[in-house]
Parts: sequence; C-alpha cells; structure tokens
Amino acid sequence: MSGKAKRRASLQEILASCSETLFPAEMGAAEVCLDSRSADGDTPLHVMLWRDDTYSALELIRAGADVNAVGDMSETPLHVAISRQNLKVVEALLEAGANTSLVSEFGETPLGKADAVGGDIRRLLRGR
Repeated sequence: MSGKAKRRASLQEILASCSETLFPAEMGAAEVCLDSRSADGDTPLHVMLWRDDTYSALELIRAGADVNAVGDMSETPLHVAISRQNLKVVEALLEAGANTSLVSEFGETPLGKADAVGGDIRRLLRGR
C-alpha cells in the first residue's frame, strides 16, 4: 500500500466521463455539461448513479445538478438512487429538494420504491 491518497476526479473529469454513455454516436467526443441530456433524457447524474459512483453523484449534486431531471423510463435521480440502495445519495438528493412523488413509466414513485426496498431508505423517505 503506497499511503498516497487517491486523487478525486474534478467536476470536468466527471462530466467528460459521461460523454460516451450519454452520446454514444459521438464516441466520447461530445462535450458534456451539468444539464446535458441523452436522447432518453438521462443526465450525468443519472449516469453516475447507475455506475454506483457515489463520489461523482455527490459532486454533481453539490454543483447544482437537476435533482428532479426526468430521464429514461421517466425515472428521476431519486428513483435510481433508491433502486441502487444508495442511502448517502438518497439523503443528498432529498436535502437538495428531490421530489418524492414523481411517477415513472413503471407507475412507481420514489416513496413506493422506498417501501419496496425497505430499511433505512424507507425510514428516511417516510420520515419526511
């Protein structure tokens, strides 16, 4: 073990890492900004949540990412964070004003998903 702290990605590096996922036809060459959207509506925040990249998701939230952006299948970042059972990001999304009642194409709200997941996530959403 080297003892060196791992360097964290900058906001620009986080956004650039989403290019190929959001815009596959551009093969990673498309510039990505905080509010970029794929053809399905996904944002860099959606991408980081699906990748289970907590650090990057939290950085995007701190930078002002739209926490209520409706992406693929009409899921918001909160829907995705609950699906991935990422309590830390769920807390950050709620603190940033995420809406708990937006309905996805599956007919699910974040509250309903939280009930299905249970545990601390359910308690967190039901306690609001």
